[in-house]
Amino acid sequence: MSSLDPPQIACGPPAAEGNDPAERLTACMRQLHRLISDRIMGSLQSELQGEDVSFTQMTALYKVRAFAPISLTALAEHLGVSLPATSQLIQELVGRKLMERRENPQDRREKLLALSEKGQQFLSVKEKTMIGAYSELFRRAHPETLGHAETAINALLDEIRQSSSHAPPLSKERL
Repeated sequence: MSSLDPPQIACGPPAAEGNDPAERLTACMRQLHRLISDRIMGSLQSELQGEDVSFTQMTALYKVRAFAPISLTALAEHLGVSLPATSQLIQELVGRKLMERRENPQDRREKLLALSEKGQQFLSVKEKTMIGAYSELFRRAHPETLGHAETAINALLDEIRQSSSHAPPLSKERL
């Protein structure tokens, strides 16, 4: 461990969390997240400063990509930001050609938001930075360990996807 690595935290849950498998995995993911987020945030901070993009603008780009086409009002709700602040934020992103406003075919008075080609490329570059952080960290592990982790994560994702179609959406309290 180098002096640049964050301190290690026990992967297991505190005694109060007991033997709940979801809590134990959450505690392990917390440790992994701390290792990854340190690398991701450091890289993204440098890139975003060079691009002059705020964290809220970055979040808006990801939300628009996930929910496009999306109205300004719905985006403001997703961001937890006022409608005027969201409007100003979008105006800047449209001006930089990272986002587009389109007419809603069902309501010509309403504009829908979507990423432009430049916005898609912008997020693609940022995701490569994030994936690079995972790749860098995972290269420290043995191939057999990585294979077991891949198998377990794929099984976990399959179960979550199957149950997602039957379960109500997670509330903010549960996230």
